[in-house]
Amino acid sequence: MRFVDEATILVRSGKGGNGCASLHREANMPKGGPDGGDGGRGGDVIFRGTNRLMTLYDFRLHRHYFAKNGQPGMGRDRYGKAAPSLYVDLPVGTLVYEIVEDEDGNTSERLVADLVEDGTEVVICKGGDGGRGNLHFKSSVNRTPRYAEPGWPGEEKQLRLELKILADVGLLGLPNAGKSTFISRISAARPKIAAYPFTTLFPNLGVVENDAFERMVIADIPGLIEGASAGHGLGITFLRHVERTRFLVHLLSVEDMSHDDPADGYAMLNQELREYSPELAARTQIRVINKIDTLTPDQLADLRDKAKASDQPIFLISARTGEGVDALLDEMWRILRTLDSADGSSATPGPEEND
Repeated sequence: MRFVDEATILVRSGKGGNGCASLHREANMPKGGPDGGDGGRGGDVIFRGTNRLMTLYDFRLHRHYFAKNGQPGMGRDRYGKAAPSLYVDLPVGTLVYEIVEDEDGNTSERLVADLVEDGTEVVICKGGDGGRGNLHFKSSVNRTPRYAEPGWPGEEKQLRLELKILADVGLLGLPNAGKSTFISRISAARPKIAAYPFTTLFPNLGVVENDAFERMVIADIPGLIEGASAGHGLGITFLRHVERTRFLVHLLSVEDMSHDDPADGYAMLNQELREYSPELAARTQIRVINKIDTLTPDQLADLRDKAKASDQPIFLISARTGEGVDALLDEMWRILRTLDSADGSSATPGPEEND
């Protein structure tokens, strides 16, 4: 299934059923009076967040979501049946914007829902109320009302859906830095891996679980280049997915770094982050240099010395052979637990802990 993180859809709640105008007729009761029941309520449209979906692909194919109408009222005081609500499941992390048009034909958007947790439900369109039957209009001056209310219309909205992946860790770096190889080594994710840039064309999610049954969700963000914040390369199409991550792992390959000062290699992407979002650039970041298996022993020793002299820690790894990966994972778990303690929460529990 192709990864899609935007879609525009039309939703409509159900119309309320019409009330019934009925007069009671029965043997020996020539003046039975009005007995028309109310119409049933129209169905609501309810959006529900779920972890079972990872993309908005289905919403590019199916763009209309209409709830059923309520049934009309009937004679003998019988009320029409209310229509069931229409539940629409969306991936967790989906932002729902209503597209509004003013009198001049200009359009704007307003946020109506942010589905950040599994099972979150938001009523997007309320169903119309059913009309009242003529039973309600009986009075001392009108003993036999012959009219009833029509059902109220439902709501209709045009919506834009935008998915921002929710993850603990955002894995970012230049194209072909080895991010896909790294995430495939530490998790069950199996992204496409090849020896050319932009192999990854959409975010991949990997889940790492430790012996304490804690889970860490890692988002492999497609390779970013200089000018990404202005739309160059894959641009802001995937930069926005980094916004919902709690901390970042910034991965360079040995080809990308400055051999005089390895820390200089991180400057370009950090500048892109600052231009896109200063808050994002200030997020906790782990610096990593990958592909050390391609270096000679002398080159590796020189790189280790320069990394130790850097003002910030730099982890040296080979995602292909696994060298240095365990130490990096330990640091990632440490930061995640620190953030959990600050938030007053705990690392995501695995299934055994839920049980």
